[in-house]
Amino acid sequence: MSPLEFLDARSSVRAFDPNAKISTEEIKNILSHAANAPSSNNFQPWKVIVIKNKAKQKILKNFSADQKQVEDSSAVFLIFGDKSTYDVQKIMNFNIRNKIIRQDELREKTERVTAYLQLHPEDAENEGLRFDIGLFSMNLMYVVRAFGYESVPMRGVFFDKIMDYLNIPKTYEPILMLPVGKALQPGFPHLRYPIDEFSNIIE
Repeated sequence: MSPLEFLDARSSVRAFDPNAKISTEEIKNILSHAANAPSSNNFQPWKVIVIKNKAKQKILKNFSADQKQVEDSSAVFLIFGDKSTYDVQKIMNFNIRNKIIRQDELREKTERVTAYLQLHPEDAENEGLRFDIGLFSMNLMYVVRAFGYESVPMRGVFFDKIMDYLNIPKTYEPILMLPVGKALQPGFPHLRYPIDEFSNIIE
Protein backbone atom coordinates (compact mmCIF):
# COMPACT_ATOMS: atom_id res chain seq x y z
CA MET A 1 0.00 0.00 0.00
CA SER A 2 1.40 3.38 -0.99
CA PRO A 3 1.42 6.27 1.52
CA LEU A 4 -1.52 7.90 -0.28
CA GLU A 5 -3.47 4.65 -0.34
CA PHE A 6 -2.83 4.26 3.39
CA LEU A 7 -4.12 7.78 4.09
CA ASP A 8 -7.15 7.35 1.84
CA ALA A 9 -8.02 4.01 3.46
CA ARG A 10 -8.77 5.55 6.86
CA SER A 11 -12.43 5.25 7.72
CA SER A 12 -14.61 5.42 10.82
CA VAL A 13 -14.86 1.87 12.16
CA ARG A 14 -17.73 1.03 14.50
CA ALA A 15 -17.31 -2.75 14.87
CA PHE A 16 -14.34 -3.72 17.03
CA ASP A 17 -13.08 -7.08 18.30
CA PRO A 18 -14.00 -6.94 22.02
CA ASN A 19 -11.21 -9.42 22.84
CA ALA A 20 -8.38 -7.47 21.19
CA LYS A 21 -5.94 -5.94 23.66
CA ILE A 22 -3.73 -2.88 23.37
CA SER A 23 -0.75 -2.53 25.69
CA THR A 24 0.03 0.53 27.76
CA GLU A 25 3.40 0.68 25.99
CA GLU A 26 1.65 0.80 22.60
CA ILE A 27 -0.63 3.58 23.81
CA LYS A 28 2.33 5.64 25.01
CA ASN A 29 4.10 5.06 21.69
CA ILE A 30 1.00 6.08 19.73
CA LEU A 31 0.62 9.27 21.74
CA SER A 32 4.30 10.09 21.37
CA HIS A 33 4.00 9.99 17.58
CA ALA A 34 0.63 11.77 17.52
CA ALA A 35 2.13 14.64 19.50
CA ASN A 36 4.21 15.57 16.46
CA ALA A 37 1.10 17.37 15.22
CA PRO A 38 1.51 21.13 14.70
CA SER A 39 -0.06 23.67 17.03
CA SER A 40 -0.15 27.44 17.34
CA ASN A 41 3.32 28.61 18.39
CA ASN A 42 4.00 25.01 19.49
CA PHE A 43 1.83 25.46 22.60
CA GLN A 44 0.69 21.79 22.38
CA PRO A 45 -2.60 22.32 24.26
CA TRP A 46 -3.79 18.70 24.12
CA LYS A 47 -4.63 16.51 27.10
CA VAL A 48 -5.52 12.86 26.60
CA ILE A 49 -7.19 10.44 29.02
CA VAL A 50 -7.09 6.80 27.85
CA ILE A 51 -9.42 4.17 29.31
CA LYS A 52 -8.71 0.49 28.65
CA ASN A 53 -10.93 -1.07 31.28
CA LYS A 54 -14.07 -2.89 30.11
CA ALA A 55 -16.10 -2.09 33.23
CA LYS A 56 -15.35 1.62 32.85
CA GLN A 57 -15.89 1.46 29.08
CA LYS A 58 -19.34 0.00 29.70
CA ILE A 59 -20.20 3.05 31.81
CA LEU A 60 -18.77 5.34 29.12
CA LYS A 61 -21.02 3.54 26.66
CA ASN A 62 -24.03 4.57 28.79
CA PHE A 63 -22.90 8.18 28.40
CA SER A 64 -22.51 7.72 24.63
CA ALA A 65 -26.02 6.89 23.41
CA ASP A 66 -25.32 3.19 24.08
CA GLN A 67 -22.97 2.96 21.08
CA LYS A 68 -21.42 -0.49 21.10
CA GLN A 69 -17.98 0.52 19.83
CA VAL A 70 -17.24 2.35 23.08
CA GLU A 71 -17.35 -0.86 25.11
CA ASP A 72 -15.93 -3.18 22.43
CA SER A 73 -12.88 -1.07 21.56
CA SER A 74 -9.46 -1.94 22.94
CA ALA A 75 -9.22 1.54 24.47
CA VAL A 76 -11.12 4.81 24.50
CA PHE A 77 -9.08 7.97 23.98
CA LEU A 78 -10.69 11.10 25.42
CA ILE A 79 -9.14 14.20 23.90
CA PHE A 80 -9.32 17.56 25.64
CA GLY A 81 -7.88 21.02 25.20
CA ASP A 82 -6.24 22.97 28.01
CA LYS A 83 -6.16 26.74 27.57
CA SER A 84 -3.69 27.12 30.45
CA THR A 85 -1.00 25.77 28.11
CA TYR A 86 -1.23 28.99 26.10
CA ASP A 87 1.48 30.29 28.41
CA VAL A 88 4.23 32.23 26.63
CA GLN A 89 6.78 31.89 29.42
CA LYS A 90 6.19 28.14 29.71
CA ILE A 91 6.69 27.50 26.00
CA MET A 92 9.77 29.71 25.91
CA ASN A 93 11.29 27.73 28.79
CA PHE A 94 10.49 24.56 26.85
CA ASN A 95 12.11 26.01 23.73
CA ILE A 96 15.28 26.96 25.61
CA ARG A 97 15.47 23.65 27.46
CA ASN A 98 15.16 21.70 24.22
CA LYS A 99 17.50 24.00 22.26
CA ILE A 100 14.73 25.06 19.88
CA ILE A 101 15.87 28.64 20.40
CA ARG A 102 19.03 30.15 21.85
CA GLN A 103 19.17 32.28 24.98
CA ASP A 104 20.03 35.33 22.91
CA GLU A 105 16.80 34.82 20.90
CA LEU A 106 14.55 34.55 23.95
CA ARG A 107 13.51 38.18 24.25
CA GLU A 108 12.70 38.63 20.56
CA LYS A 109 10.76 35.33 20.38
CA THR A 110 8.83 36.14 23.56
CA GLU A 111 7.87 39.57 22.25
CA ARG A 112 6.85 38.13 18.89
CA VAL A 113 4.53 35.49 20.36
CA THR A 114 3.10 37.94 22.89
CA ALA A 115 2.37 40.46 20.13
CA TYR A 116 0.76 37.74 18.01
CA LEU A 117 -1.60 36.73 20.83
CA GLN A 118 -2.50 40.37 21.42
CA LEU A 119 -3.40 40.65 17.75
CA HIS A 120 -5.22 37.28 17.70
CA PRO A 121 -6.50 36.62 21.23
CA GLU A 122 -8.98 34.08 19.84
CA ASP A 123 -6.06 31.74 19.17
CA ALA A 124 -5.64 31.28 22.94
CA GLU A 125 -9.37 30.73 23.46
CA ASN A 126 -11.80 28.01 22.39
CA GLU A 127 -11.50 28.92 18.70
CA GLY A 128 -7.77 28.32 18.61
CA LEU A 129 -8.02 25.40 21.02
CA ARG A 130 -10.40 23.48 18.77
CA PHE A 131 -8.20 24.13 15.76
CA ASP A 132 -5.07 22.86 17.53
CA ILE A 133 -6.83 19.83 19.00
CA GLY A 134 -8.32 19.05 15.58
CA LEU A 135 -4.81 18.88 14.12
CA PHE A 136 -3.68 16.59 16.94
CA SER A 137 -6.78 14.38 16.65
CA MET A 138 -6.38 13.82 12.92
CA ASN A 139 -2.72 12.99 13.39
CA LEU A 140 -3.68 10.58 16.18
CA MET A 141 -6.14 8.76 13.91
CA TYR A 142 -3.46 8.21 11.28
CA VAL A 143 -0.91 7.07 13.87
CA VAL A 144 -3.46 4.61 15.28
CA ARG A 145 -3.74 3.05 11.81
CA ALA A 146 0.04 2.86 11.50
CA PHE A 147 0.01 0.68 14.63
CA GLY A 148 -2.54 -1.68 13.09
CA TYR A 149 -5.66 -0.36 14.81
CA GLU A 150 -8.71 1.57 13.64
CA SER A 151 -10.77 4.29 15.26
CA VAL A 152 -13.97 6.31 15.10
CA PRO A 153 -14.18 10.00 16.11
CA MET A 154 -17.23 10.72 18.28
CA ARG A 155 -18.80 13.96 19.51
CA GLY A 156 -22.33 12.73 20.32
CA VAL A 157 -21.58 11.92 23.95
CA PHE A 158 -22.33 13.45 27.36
CA PHE A 159 -18.89 14.86 28.08
CA ASP A 160 -20.04 16.52 31.29
CA LYS A 161 -21.14 13.17 32.75
CA ILE A 162 -17.92 11.50 31.58
CA MET A 163 -15.82 14.22 33.19
CA ASP A 164 -17.72 13.89 36.47
CA TYR A 165 -17.39 10.10 36.43
CA LEU A 166 -13.63 10.16 35.74
CA ASN A 167 -12.98 13.24 37.90
CA ILE A 168 -11.43 15.14 34.97
CA PRO A 169 -10.50 18.79 35.68
CA LYS A 170 -13.25 21.22 34.71
CA THR A 171 -10.62 23.47 33.16
CA TYR A 172 -10.24 20.93 30.34
CA GLU A 173 -12.34 21.58 27.24
CA PRO A 174 -13.79 18.28 25.91
CA ILE A 175 -13.22 17.91 22.18
CA LEU A 176 -13.43 14.28 21.08
CA MET A 177 -13.99 10.68 22.11
CA LEU A 178 -11.97 8.23 20.02
CA PRO A 179 -12.59 4.49 20.51
CA VAL A 180 -9.61 2.50 19.16
CA GLY A 181 -9.38 -1.19 18.39
CA LYS A 182 -9.08 -4.03 15.90
CA ALA A 183 -11.72 -3.81 13.20
CA LEU A 184 -14.20 -6.66 12.77
CA GLN A 185 -15.51 -5.04 9.62
CA PRO A 186 -14.46 -1.98 7.61
CA GLY A 187 -15.98 1.43 8.06
CA PHE A 188 -18.29 3.04 5.56
CA PRO A 189 -16.68 3.77 2.16
CA HIS A 190 -15.57 7.31 1.44
CA LEU A 191 -17.98 9.31 -0.69
CA ARG A 192 -16.99 12.95 -1.03
CA TYR A 193 -18.02 15.97 -3.08
CA PRO A 194 -16.00 16.36 -6.29
CA ILE A 195 -13.09 18.78 -5.97
CA ASP A 196 -14.74 21.26 -8.35
CA GLU A 197 -17.40 21.85 -5.68
CA PHE A 198 -14.98 22.87 -2.95
CA SER A 199 -11.87 24.20 -4.64
CA ASN A 200 -10.67 26.92 -6.95
CA ILE A 201 -7.14 26.83 -8.40
CA ILE A 202 -5.78 30.25 -9.33
CA GLU A 203 -2.89 30.20 -11.80
